[in-house]
Amino acid sequence: MNRFIVVDFETTGSHPRHGDSIIQIGAVTIDDSIVTESFSTLINPGQAIPPFIQQLTGISDEMVADAPTLEEILPRFLPMLEGRTFVAHNASFDLQFLQEALLSQGYYTFDGYVLDTVELSRFLLPMQGSYRLGELADDLQIEHDRPHQADSDAMATAGLFLHLLDILEQLPLVTIQRLQMLVASFRSDLSELLRYVEMKKWSSVEGFAEEGLEGGGENQPLDESATGRRQMPAESDKWDIYRQLALRKRPERLRASLKREERVTTPFDEVVEQMIAEKAAIAQNLPGYQRREAQESMMRAIFEAMESGSHLLVEAGTGTGKSLAYLLPSILWAKQHGEPVIISTNTIQLQEQLFHKEIPALTQSLPFSFRASTLKGRGNYLCLRKFEQSLDEATEGSSQELLMVKGQMVAWLTQTETGDVEELSMPAAGQQYWQQVKSDTESCLHRKCPWFSRCYYFQAREKANEADLLIVNHALLVSDLQAEHRILPAHDIVVIDEAHHLEDVATHHMGKQFSTTQLLFLLDRANPSEGSFLKRFAEELYDHSSDEGRDEVRATIGKLQKAFPPLRDKALQLTQLIYQWAADRGEETSDTGRDTVRYRISSFSGKHERIRKTARRVMEEMGVFAGDLDALLRRMPAGEQQSFELSSLFTDVSGLVKEWQAVLEMIHFFLLEAQDEYVSWMEIESRTPKKQVFFYAAPLDIASNLEEPLFAERRSVILTSATLTVKDSFSYILERMGLDQLPEHRVRTLLLPSPFSYEKQGLLLIPSDLPLLGKESEQHYLEAVIQGCVDTVRAANGRTMILFTSYSMLRQVYQGMKEQLGEEGYTLLGHGIDSNNRTKLVRLFQREAKTVLLGTSSFWEGVDIPGEALSCLVIVRLPFTPPNHPVYQARAERLKERGKNAFMSLALPQAVIQFKQGVGRLIRHHEDRGAVIVLDARIVESRYGRSFLKSLPPFDVRTGPWTSLREEIRPYLEGMQSLSDS
Repeated sequence: MNRFIVVDFETTGSHPRHGDSIIQIGAVTIDDSIVTESFSTLINPGQAIPPFIQQLTGISDEMVADAPTLEEILPRFLPMLEGRTFVAHNASFDLQFLQEALLSQGYYTFDGYVLDTVELSRFLLPMQGSYRLGELADDLQIEHDRPHQADSDAMATAGLFLHLLDILEQLPLVTIQRLQMLVASFRSDLSELLRYVEMKKWSSVEGFAEEGLEGGGENQPLDESATGRRQMPAESDKWDIYRQLALRKRPERLRASLKREERVTTPFDEVVEQMIAEKAAIAQNLPGYQRREAQESMMRAIFEAMESGSHLLVEAGTGTGKSLAYLLPSILWAKQHGEPVIISTNTIQLQEQLFHKEIPALTQSLPFSFRASTLKGRGNYLCLRKFEQSLDEATEGSSQELLMVKGQMVAWLTQTETGDVEELSMPAAGQQYWQQVKSDTESCLHRKCPWFSRCYYFQAREKANEADLLIVNHALLVSDLQAEHRILPAHDIVVIDEAHHLEDVATHHMGKQFSTTQLLFLLDRANPSEGSFLKRFAEELYDHSSDEGRDEVRATIGKLQKAFPPLRDKALQLTQLIYQWAADRGEETSDTGRDTVRYRISSFSGKHERIRKTARRVMEEMGVFAGDLDALLRRMPAGEQQSFELSSLFTDVSGLVKEWQAVLEMIHFFLLEAQDEYVSWMEIESRTPKKQVFFYAAPLDIASNLEEPLFAERRSVILTSATLTVKDSFSYILERMGLDQLPEHRVRTLLLPSPFSYEKQGLLLIPSDLPLLGKESEQHYLEAVIQGCVDTVRAANGRTMILFTSYSMLRQVYQGMKEQLGEEGYTLLGHGIDSNNRTKLVRLFQREAKTVLLGTSSFWEGVDIPGEALSCLVIVRLPFTPPNHPVYQARAERLKERGKNAFMSLALPQAVIQFKQGVGRLIRHHEDRGAVIVLDARIVESRYGRSFLKSLPPFDVRTGPWTSLREEIRPYLEGMQSLSDS
């Protein structure tokens, strides 16, 4: 398999059997990894090309009018196919057009090998964010100047395929063989390619044929250290090959590095001046760095708070450079005192950015060395023992998607140094499979595990314990509080970035979550069928037991096999009952796209008592099943050295029993036991066929849960964000965090405005004549919003992001805009419509011209699109939490009981902070320019609207009829463009 033809077809549609035809062919031949020929032609399809295809491809009816027909082209094209493997990106699409074309012209269909570069990329590029050809070409620096033109697509696919072949040929033999076993049942011919690469590797071993290894065969690995077989030449230098798996070799770490280096005695002011003076070190190592007065003020305030032992809240406007402003004093304090400082961020993305961008710049710039590390929750790391065991399970009956995930991870092991799931780009099946192979406390063998010295989690813990600066996320910080500080190294200083999220994260992690999916997944893991790990455990026990013990093992596994089907049926019945109950009452309360219903245990009474009765029955049957599992575990032989296989399976079954107990407690908590200090609710995905129910419970009071373990017990906690104040006051955040309960001298605040010239850089337009939702019909309001968005997009020539507070509104506006703009060449990107991947949508938005991005809450912050790509920002509605959201509703009721106004105390401050975040997406750099359009008339009609306006930077604000305001957008943007050019 060394002769290939890479093909791409442009077509009039997606269905060749329903009349769609090829309008362009692009083809590239590859022989022995060298491009040998290219072929390209337009084809007259004998029918009109649909407008959207013309827009997508740039191929018009006029261009193909004089082009040859398919009948004329095939005799020229067919010889290129002879004896070659057919390769395409999403090969099934191109292959169906090829086969239909051949049949229509009286030829035999193509019967050679077929390879799909999407499938191959998913295997060999498991850390890729997207598998679209354009984004793969961008990331791999493959030339692709005319996307959706067959000749350019074919050449780019050929470049991608050669890159993938190169990766394959560099992989160690054991990895190739592992992949072969996983793809043997695939419909594509990937296994043939893997077999070809394997045989090339065998033949490259000098003297292999003469040596005639004992027991040799095409599936025998050459080496892995556990068995003492030989390694392929040079493989031992690149890979750590162990127990039939190849890992990326990590550098040896010197034990001497565990000792903390001598403390730094240089005064703070001296270090700061060395770092940030004109032409100083940081300017040379951090592109685009500018000295800023606000940044220096923030640095000094943070260091003084650490020294004096006080807490500090800092609101630092966009452009302050707050990351550097807290990193530098944190590093210096850690080095002066010989104690670690914890940095906590809301998102793993910011965690990674700090570690891979800011930290290297500081490492190169500081006059002394320091150690920085990241740590995430244990469930983010792969357990190699469990992964090895899952690979040994029978593949019969496994879905192709699950086998794909396993294959991705086999290849990933040769690339990753961290074993962190965030690196992986997995399909939906991978999320469930990860639960089976992630690291956890319950099933850990610690030093008894043969993988212990290679364990990703324990290596991350070791690095964390050595670090001067440890970067975590809020979720892990809160988990450490709940675990009484047993997760993170001992520390006395914490810096919390994106601190406005801390309450929500604490609400989630101090609450409880459960789903019917978890229940059914756990039951399926406990299925004692042939090939399952439970059945394998019983078989190992049987082999290690006496005759009497064997009878008991056989009887117990028989009882489990008999009990499992009715137990799963009963659990499925419970799921269906709960789903129907929630579906009858649920309504959309957030941007998750799910319907939500708040409930109390008393809700399941009367005619709904059946839910509780079924829940009790499920718990009873699960209890009996758990008793039989315990009986199996008690049969474990004691007092003798056990095989790894038996002890490993014993650990997994023990972990399963603990998970089983946890699920029993969750069923009892959510369906049978009243909890006054929690608010409970269910969510369902009503627009999908899967009848899943998600249970949530959140504590009503977070301040008391944070005040003592986080603030009272710590020397200094720094909370910073671009949005902590409402009308320049910190009162709201102080109260929500419980900081208002501490002595005044223990808490300081600092408000630093943005250095940007908002009155010159930004225009804020507020139409005064838009309909008010609630006073006029919803349809009238929706039509006005659609028109406002369409007018803005036309005036800005795309380059617009539109922010929503609900998916339902986004979908309706998306459809309405599509109808009006469909023929004008604009590309609409809707979150949850075109993709659920925020990063992918943002990249497409930045890359494509005349593009509009529609997003919900995750787009209100954390999206950084500097420059002209984002010139207009539309905010459809003020971002109030829906009044029927369970957590807000319950907390509002509690505030009302205490005589407080829930709207003014809770709803308004939350909305103002979110609004500030949304507006902050527009101006990200001192050269950025643009317009914000707010389509919610409440901002000028209501008394509370002033709270939003007074909390914003000093934009050039204009109000009036929309027909007048919309005329100002284009001249404003063009004026900014000419100013930028000059």
